[in-house]
Amino acid sequence: METKLSLKALFESNQEKLAEKLSQFVLPKDAVNVQNTVQQYLNELFDGDGEFRQNLTQSEDYILQAAMSLLNAQQAMVSEFSTTSSISSTTAQDSKVNEKVNTVQNTGLGKELFPHTIGATAIGGAVGGLVLGTWGAFFGSIAGTALVLYYATTQQDKPVQKATQTVKPAEKQTQKLDVKKFISIISNICESVDSLIATFRSQINRVVDKYESQPKPTLENNFVAVLEGLQSLVGYKRTHDATEDKYIPKLQQRIEDLVELLDNYDLEVVDYNENNKSLFEQTESDNVKEPKMVYPAIVKKDEIVRMGKMFVPVK
Repeated sequence: METKLSLKALFESNQEKLAEKLSQFVLPKDAVNVQNTVQQYLNELFDGDGEFRQNLTQSEDYILQAAMSLLNAQQAMVSEFSTTSSISSTTAQDSKVNEKVNTVQNTGLGKELFPHTIGATAIGGAVGGLVLGTWGAFFGSIAGTALVLYYATTQQDKPVQKATQTVKPAEKQTQKLDVKKFISIISNICESVDSLIATFRSQINRVVDKYESQPKPTLENNFVAVLEGLQSLVGYKRTHDATEDKYIPKLQQRIEDLVELLDNYDLEVVDYNENNKSLFEQTESDNVKEPKMVYPAIVKKDEIVRMGKMFVPVK
């Protein structure tokens, strides 16, 4: 079975180019530029290769849209968690936990440190969608989620500002982007999306395998009565002389018996009349002077199964 190219593998195939571009940025000032750079890099990379997109079915493309929604939800949750309780994961025995949490909340370090990250990620995805289509929105969600997760991890590594210390203005609280860590986060996000698509493909394959393993409908298994009627009709025709007096009536009776057998499958054989013209395909013929049925229509609960056919005079 051919191995399909993964989102993570494609992202990592040329990440040095992205790392070079990201190395010039400082946070929080360049947060929006970081997101736009990642988004444009992904879009150019995928447009240039095309293999990943071509390997996606329409259904799998819908899965990517679901993944985009999950990424946006993750952004919101991590953002909220990071701004209110980023250090609440310390041990419950630490008597200074409450003091630290209150300090972060009172000083607003979360939102002040990365104001663009918290507010612009969802916007980035939306704008990307307008400019680059659904894929642009998807790439924007990856970039935004990476920024939020990067912010959360860097906050965990920072010492908490004491309430007695002076808090620097937000614009002065800058730091060089840790490109290696940031790219690692993006790679992990891509791997998560790959896992989602792989799970979807696995479930689809299970459904297909289950269907293919089941016995298929056949005439001999599912339409035994009709098969027996045909057997009787053909048998009578082949074992009797057409010159016999009762040959034609008997043959007609076998045909009508076959029609009755169709009732077992809710199928009705309908002859032509003026009120059911819509059930018949009409063909002009020089050999008739008035409408003549060639063969009847077959309907099931007032729905056409097989159109009938009739000849009509040439106009």
